[in-house]
Amino acid sequence: MKILINAKTDELCKSILTAFDDFSAEFVLCSSDEQENNLELSEFGVMIVSTPLRSEFGLNFVTEASQKTDAAMILLARADIADDVQSRIKFTGAFVLPRPFSKSVLAQTVKTAMIAKENITRLEKEKSELLGQLDDAKTINRAKCILIQYLNMTEDQAHKHIQKTAMDTRRTQREIAEDILRTYSI
Repeated sequence: MKILINAKTDELCKSILTAFDDFSAEFVLCSSDEQENNLELSEFGVMIVSTPLRSEFGLNFVTEASQKTDAAMILLARADIADDVQSRIKFTGAFVLPRPFSKSVLAQTVKTAMIAKENITRLEKEKSELLGQLDDAKTINRAKCILIQYLNMTEDQAHKHIQKTAMDTRRTQREIAEDILRTYSI
């Protein structure tokens, strides 16, 4: 996994890096606008942004990054503004860690953010699968309605017809339903 550390100076990047002595990851340190512009954000699994950055506070970077990647993001901000920063970027899913903090707290926050991102990714995959199943069911039900309307089948007969045709032709019920919809479409 690649972890990006984006901070105002090289020294600050290196200071943050010391919290990850026991991490087995590839770290990329970014301390200039030129480096930032050349980053391929989708490569990173975790992004740590220490505010303020060089030419902006860091909220724009986090917002842009959240649209281009599904990396876990941690934003480091002064304690007196951390709540305000969190409310401004809550839609990105980034964690805000108030400064000062210990190295162990930073490392634990990164681990927590990674676990949260993995869970979100898993849930999004499950959601996508369920939406696909729902779409399949809608298509099959429309095809059953067509069979009921045009061939005077009962719902049970239409359902069995689609199932049997799918088994006999070694195709999915959705494919059979789509064929039926195409055949009877006006």
